Amino acid sequence: MTPATLVVASVAVVFFMPVVRAQAPQPLSGSAALVGDYRFRGLSQTYTQPAVQAGVEYDSKSGVYGGTWGSNVSGNQFLNGASLELDLYGGYRRTYRKVALDLGTQYYWYPSARYNITPGDQYNTLEVYFSAHYGPVTTKYSHALTDLFGMKTSTIGGYCGLNSDGTTATSECLGTGSTKGSGYVDVAAAFSVPVRMSLALHYGYQYVRNYAPLSYSDYKVGLTRPFGGVTLGAAYIGTNAEERFYRYTPTTAGSNETQDVSKPGFVLSVSKAF
Repeated sequence: MTPATLVVASVAVVFFMPVVRAQAPQPLSGSAALVGDYRFRGLSQTYTQPAVQAGVEYDSKSGVYGGTWGSNVSGNQFLNGASLELDLYGGYRRTYRKVALDLGTQYYWYPSARYNITPGDQYNTLEVYFSAHYGPVTTKYSHALTDLFGMKTSTIGGYCGLNSDGTTATSECLGTGSTKGSGYVDVAAAFSVPVRMSLALHYGYQYVRNYAPLSYSDYKVGLTRPFGGVTLGAAYIGTNAEERFYRYTPTTAGSNETQDVSKPGFVLSVSKAF
């Protein structure tokens, strides 16, 4: 069964099964956080530097919800832009017995950022997602309706990656084609542990259509604990991504310094929900 078929089948299950409503949520909620590194699907989006993040969400009694979330990102990775990511999302949640289901759409927007000045290919991406939550475990599938973060023939076709010394690799280069239809599988679990701590486990797999060398798995092991009105966290995050395709150099002219944004590392965080 293809990823697209799985999404269609999941939609049918959500809207035709008997439903038991969960307790009505608060209509408006939000959060703010300071993190040592913004990791998205295992990859640093801030050149392994800190990020400030915040979001707000409206959740209606009917199950319809919508929200926005933002973070700074690195101009070394998202070129020619405002070094900002803004996410706009919305969807519908229902609960059947003990299973919580969620179907939605998310748009990743990087204001003004583009791979090149002409023709100005952008990183912006639209995905549809479906998730199911039972007990401590949540599974989620996200499917790209556009090119995945702007990756296509005109932006990465024929790219060979960077060697550790900053020079361009010259063999085993990427092919060409569109990345529409790429998908990400996310399996996560959360458990309460002693001394008021929570343990979070995650495994993910990013499939990049037409560019097999860019596909990879990622993982996370994290602990959080509330202190007063904030939550402190520490996590170890890593991937098996092919390093040469996930190395970047600074936008400063003449610099050969490289940064592997897929390398494993510890990430500390402090967050506040409201």
